[in-house]
Amino acid sequence: MEKFKWALPDVIFLAFLAFLFGAVFMGTGVLYALLVSILTPFGLTAFANEILFGMWTIAAPVAGMLIPKVGSALLGEVFAALAEMLYGSYFGAGVLISGFIQGLGTEAGFFITKYKRYDTITLIYGAIGTTIFSFAYEFFKFGYGTYGVVMILSLFVVRFISVAFFGVFLTKQIVFIFNKLQKQSAS
Repeated sequence: MEKFKWALPDVIFLAFLAFLFGAVFMGTGVLYALLVSILTPFGLTAFANEILFGMWTIAAPVAGMLIPKVGSALLGEVFAALAEMLYGSYFGAGVLISGFIQGLGTEAGFFITKYKRYDTITLIYGAIGTTIFSFAYEFFKFGYGTYGVVMILSLFVVRFISVAFFGVFLTKQIVFIFNKLQKQSAS
């Protein structure tokens, strides 16, 4: 099956995407620190992570859409997390666990459609999977269980909006631009 076969250009392109998005993730870490300092006086520190969360998960849907192979979303996110770590992220090696869980959530969207659809529906499924998988993990990691139900639901909704914005809307724009450039270079 073609969806299981990886060629050297696929691997090189995946490495390029990981390198690129690892840098994006590093920049997001800087934005995160800034947002934490702004939200802390209002007691809303936890929302800094949720507002920016989609930026940390965008490698998976972009890789999954541009490299239509089984596992490309998962590998794209994990390798981007590895690049972020190697760039010197102050989150350390923990980004690899997060990258795995986030990539698994997006990969679930492609799995649900049996790797036959590479469209908005698949991206929405991926956004739902990423939100659920990552929130379940970070519920324990960050101790969200100490919050009230309204706060937990608010954090979840903000995370989903962020993941949907970056993982669906922005990913579609990136794929559109990439495909347009591909057509222009082929002409």
